Amino acid sequence: MLDESVPYSWAEEWDNVGLLLGDRNDAVAGVAVALDPSIEAMRMALERGCSVLVTHHPLLLAPLKRFDCSEGVGAALSFAIRNGLSLFSLHTNWDVSHIGVNAVISNALGLREVMPLIPSPGSSGPWGAGAVGLLPQTLRLKDCGVGIKNTLELSRLEIHGDVSDGVSSLALCGGSGGSLWRYARASGADAYFTADMKYHERLEALDSGMALFIADHGEMERFSMKELADTLSEATGLKTILLDPPSCHFCML
Repeated sequence: MLDESVPYSWAEEWDNVGLLLGDRNDAVAGVAVALDPSIEAMRMALERGCSVLVTHHPLLLAPLKRFDCSEGVGAALSFAIRNGLSLFSLHTNWDVSHIGVNAVISNALGLREVMPLIPSPGSSGPWGAGAVGLLPQTLRLKDCGVGIKNTLELSRLEIHGDVSDGVSSLALCGGSGGSLWRYARASGADAYFTADMKYHERLEALDSGMALFIADHGEMERFSMKELADTLSEATGLKTILLDPPSCHFCML
């Protein structure tokens, strides 16, 4: 049912989605959703009577050469196995879905005439990567940034560019989208909103005249987790519990 709702075939070749750990014959007692497959998220799922945890980020991405149960991925896998918790991931297939990360953020920001930043080929596949659209009204760069930060409930947001410049169109890519800034520039957008932008990518984008909003990767994607939980609930007919485990401690100095 998850594959039908957010097809695994939409994921990038390097990605790892679908059932990552579990017995396909196990009964499902409940479904929980979280951004990351942390042990804390697993504990919360079990405490709420769930036998399945669906996360955006996959626990297993690179091949494991050894299974060390004392730390890292090995500890998380061991915890899930000992407690009978099955793990699913909907990662880049959720990113490119017409109801996924970028669609959710675009809707929340009130963008109009929204199109994918990089459309997928064909008409029967995923929607595409990123998004670009028109703001409800032209805003100063600083005011636009404040609106993004407040709407998505971000703890911080970098603004790069002349804060007094006007912004009427916005391109975005949830998560690690720094390398896509040229597509944002080609789209004609006044500013680009993403995360994980490298130093030289930022310099090149600014030199080209593109204003930038840079957020934390996890915070930007976490905003779409409620929609993912609702999507899974509708697909399976089961009540799906959205988890919000504490993130890593962060402070501004």
